[in-house]
Order: sequence, then structure tokens, then C-alpha cells
Amino acid sequence: MNTVQAYKIKIDSIIERLPESKVEELLDYAAYLGSIYSYPQEKGAEESLLLQQEALKKIWDHPEEDIYEL
Repeated sequence: MNTVQAYKIKIDSIIERLPESKVEELLDYAAYLGSIYSYPQEKGAEESLLLQQEALKKIWDHPEEDIYEL
């Protein structure tokens, strides 16, 4: 069974063989995965989502668009 430490070692060995541009691409992908899987747990994420919803409410809530609701 692999532990997180074992995965870190494998990732380090992969990074050492990659050109710098691909390391940046790997970092971007890792950040993307982190944002997907950690977003709800991040401190302030829920409040941020609520603020976004409130700001966009002006755009979303229009009576003339209610005909599209089921």
C-alpha cells in the first residue's frame, strides 16, 4: 500500500526528469485538482460563494425569465 510519502517521492522523481515548462504545467494541474477537491473545505469558500450568488442575483432573478422555469 502506498503512503502519501511514497507518492511524494514518486512525484519528485518525475519532476526531476521533466523540463521546466512541463513542471509548471504539472503544478497548474495539481492546483486545479486541489481547487476541485478542497474548495468546500477551504476557509471562507462558502462565504465567498454566497457573496458571488448575491452579486449575481441581479442578473439571475428576472420575472420575465420565469417562463423558462418548470
